[in-house]
Amino acid sequence: LLNVTDWKASVLGFYTCNQQRKVKNIKLIIYRVPEPVLQSVPQLAVGEGHELVCHIANAMPIQNLTVTLCRGKETLHTKTFEQNDLAPVQVTYRLTAKRQHHG
Repeated sequence: LLNVTDWKASVLGFYTCNQQRKVKNIKLIIYRVPEPVLQSVPQLAVGEGHELVCHIANAMPIQNLTVTLCRGKETLHTKTFEQNDLAPVQVTYRLTAKRQHHG
């Protein structure tokens, strides 16, 4: 399938079982690759907090979408969406600067 734009598409599958030809309606979930935008983080003093905000547009549907916010190899926050919505999403995480975060 190419260029599918119907988010709730279905196809007919044909198969043979015990010498009988059968047909089955197969529902598809079509995904679009998301376009994440993470707002930049300003320089922070030790102990100062900042809310990380990641906007994800054009990830449709958001069902089964998982967003992971990381600092280097460290996972800060993970959120998985279960809704079958066709709307942009936003993930936030409150970050507090520590001395070991320098650099």
